[in-house]
Amino acid sequence: MARANLLLSAELERAFADAQSGKLRFVKVSIEGESFVLSAAGPASSEPRNDVEQLVTSNLNAEQAAFVLLCPDTNVAALRWVLLAFVPESVSVRDRMLYSSSRDSLKKQLGLNYFSGEFHATELSEVTWASFLEARKKQAADAPLSESERLLKEAALLERDTNVKSSAMGVVPFEITQNVRDKLRLLQDNKFDWIAMKLSEDNESVEVVKSLENVQLIDVPTTLDRRSPSFVAYRYRAGATSALIFMYVCPEDSPVRLKMVYSTCKATVLSVANEELHIKFDHTVRSCSGPSVAPTML
Repeated sequence: MARANLLLSAELERAFADAQSGKLRFVKVSIEGESFVLSAAGPASSEPRNDVEQLVTSNLNAEQAAFVLLCPDTNVAALRWVLLAFVPESVSVRDRMLYSSSRDSLKKQLGLNYFSGEFHATELSEVTWASFLEARKKQAADAPLSESERLLKEAALLERDTNVKSSAMGVVPFEITQNVRDKLRLLQDNKFDWIAMKLSEDNESVEVVKSLENVQLIDVPTTLDRRSPSFVAYRYRAGATSALIFMYVCPEDSPVRLKMVYSTCKATVLSVANEELHIKFDHTVRSCSGPSVAPTML
């Protein structure tokens, strides 16, 4: 899965730095736009179990994803934090992917050495004092692994736990509409040269936004929508020969969130085309700008 490249807000950076004094039990982090932002913070009492209960009852919403940085022991010189990725089943596929793929970035920007464990939860009942302690214990057991090996292992576990279910090819199940299937079949039957597809923000499905019977290679740059990401299935014709080309078009100035979603969704579209419709693309092209597509295919 593509990793989200989000930045820390200045307020979050200050809050986490101040938290090293031992006065805070937890820091709650949310993703807004393309940034990690401070959502809430809770003071450290002499009873950490009670602090966790306060976190659950007052600071977590059963319908909203969030990260929580919790310090089990605030009475030591070098504080260590446990990262909780709270991602309810009810949140959108986009948010599930975003929170799953951005946790490494959050830890790295705050400082990997500050963290002594992490775990994932989908329900408030799973967020307990014992869960934080178990996460810390588990990471200690993984100590012989190198940092890169540990992160890869955690990534696999977290992506499994987030319930972003995969097929045998390991793709996120975005819905591919029947219209997409029908138009791709027509492309395969030489009825169309151009099928442009986009991801719907409302129902998280891939839909056809443009279908053209004839598109010459020289017209590709002007036919592409260069304002937002899209997928294009294109039949390139040259005399008596032709080739099927799959294009993933993602303008450089597209939001990070959108880039990540489309990058992940591409595998779903290709899986349906290849495995279900038996369409074999001769080339797969990624373009950040329309004019670069034609030379790439040539």
